[in-house]
Amino acid sequence: MIKADCVYFRGDKPCEFKRLCEECPHYLPFPKRVLIIKGRAQGDVLRTTALLPGLKRKFPQSHISWLVDEESIELLLHNPYLDRIISFRPEDILAFLVEKFDVLISLDKESPSTSLATKIFCPQKFGFGMNEYGNLTIFNKASEYAYRLGVDDDLKFSQNKKTYQEIIYEIAEIENKNDEYVFSLKEEDQKKAKEFFKKNKISKNKLAIGLNTGAGTKFETKQWPKERYLELIDHLSTQLKANVFLLGGPREKKFNQSLEKKSRHGVYNTGSENSLLEFAGFISLLDVVVSSDTLGMHLAIGLGKKVIALFGPTCPQEIDLYGKGTKLFAGASCAPCYKQSCSDMRCMKDITAKQVFEEMKKII
Repeated sequence: MIKADCVYFRGDKPCEFKRLCEECPHYLPFPKRVLIIKGRAQGDVLRTTALLPGLKRKFPQSHISWLVDEESIELLLHNPYLDRIISFRPEDILAFLVEKFDVLISLDKESPSTSLATKIFCPQKFGFGMNEYGNLTIFNKASEYAYRLGVDDDLKFSQNKKTYQEIIYEIAEIENKNDEYVFSLKEEDQKKAKEFFKKNKISKNKLAIGLNTGAGTKFETKQWPKERYLELIDHLSTQLKANVFLLGGPREKKFNQSLEKKSRHGVYNTGSENSLLEFAGFISLLDVVVSSDTLGMHLAIGLGKKVIALFGPTCPQEIDLYGKGTKLFAGASCAPCYKQSCSDMRCMKDITAKQVFEEMKKII
């Protein structure tokens, strides 16, 4: 007898145990099936993992699937709470129109996600969907606050004191116990970084401080000025005798090369061609990371590192450092604004290297 309701059943080929279903000791019927839809923005995907421990507390016997953008799959690969990771590919999305779930948590506000969340058959939905006019709507009353954050700038920029994690716990109607990100690396993810340390004979007796110099792909307004980084490198090298590491991707290649060339002190450029997990591997070997509100900041938080986070156009109150760092926000009159470009960028320029260095001395 074929048991197509088994977690291990494939149908197109034998299951991993290579046994027929009848009297199979591995038979495991699907428990409560949970689907999370959160694909947009890698940093947001990573901090959404903080929801998983609470989800398992509420539904101990559950099978959890996560629908995510392809670029963010690596962030979820080693997650012990997840049973299945699915990308936004057409063939996978078609399957969702047939599958049935018991619980759906929809956390994206973009139409591809909300329309799919609305179409999926599921008796219990939380978060965001799409109404008959093609506009954003909510599935449950507890999502109303998060919905209002998107349409009320005064609420989001001035009144809101809740972190992102508090907001998504509220959406999912799960008790919040201040759970941290769920993110870990395998030994192979750290291999390149360890080889870099060995090749450059980097002393483990010195502080290892990373400068994540990028502004992300969406907001160039998050960029801390080059002259501020150069001044900070000077303080870290002369006063703390620290090893300073430049972190970034392809977008930061020229920026970091310029810092490396103009700095009066030796710095270690970790390169701009690392994979996502290799990039995280470098962060895992550092003591402190200085970063604007980008993926690098979230990776450092997820890896339990001390963080000095620099905020200008985005809201610092939504970020939780779990007591392992500090947030600097100059509080320019126009900030936060969430603008993607700006001719002034006063909000980031007003954060000084001396301020960052003074905070560094407090947390090391």
